[in-house]
Amino acid sequence: MNMQRSMLAVLLASTIAMPAISAEQGGINAEQGITAISMPVANNTEADAQLSAEELAKQQAAEQAQKQLEAIIGASGLEGLGEQARNLAQQVLNETQAPLGFQYDVVDRLTPLWAPVALQNTLASALASLDDQQRELLQSTLNSRRLQNARSKELSAIADQDNRNYQDYISRLRQQPPAPARVALIKQLDEAMQFSALLSVTRSSVYPQLQAVLRNWQPPRDWQAGLQRDVTEFLLYVHRTTPNDELQRLAQAYREPVLQQWLAGVKKSLSRQAG
Repeated sequence: MNMQRSMLAVLLASTIAMPAISAEQGGINAEQGITAISMPVANNTEADAQLSAEELAKQQAAEQAQKQLEAIIGASGLEGLGEQARNLAQQVLNETQAPLGFQYDVVDRLTPLWAPVALQNTLASALASLDDQQRELLQSTLNSRRLQNARSKELSAIADQDNRNYQDYISRLRQQPPAPARVALIKQLDEAMQFSALLSVTRSSVYPQLQAVLRNWQPPRDWQAGLQRDVTEFLLYVHRTTPNDELQRLAQAYREPVLQQWLAGVKKSLSRQAG
């Protein structure tokens, strides 16, 4: 689950420029009007002034909707799925000592789903079923102090993964597992976050693309079980100082229906595109 930037990440990130997400992709009801507002006004009639005001209002609404969409995606941290996909592919390519040409082949296969712009569009499209009020609630939920504090702990843990302290902690976990009640709370949190579920979809998408290029390579037979173990250990590290009652409240916060609806939509979209 290492998040270091890889060569493959650089290749994918540079494949296509990042355009603005369209209203249709983001599920935002904003009509065309940006080009119209830049057209010269033929005269100063009241009708022209009214049209210009209407087009300006549409443009401002579209810009505001775009900012909200980007804020929701940024607060969720789900763009990290793309980094996971790229790092996973790079790890396999390194382990198999694949030629550089194979890396470009993998990039071509992963770009339609996992390049930054592609993933952002997927995350945005999952917002299509939410109305304005639901998007406001979703943004408020993601920006809550509880979820933002948890997100900060996750980012700190990601940065720690290459440190000796992290590895020592995981070794101690495996030698002396925590109380079953503690593990159960962590697994409940994982389920509420849909963390391992989204990572599983990510791997299910990447592995076939690698197999198509690396003909003699096969994914580990028990990769799902390994992934679940990694996620549980990671979350135990993330929340190593978090009291049990706070874990319960955090899981409950993630169970907010509109957040669950969006996460389920993201998972469904990724699964569908992965084929």
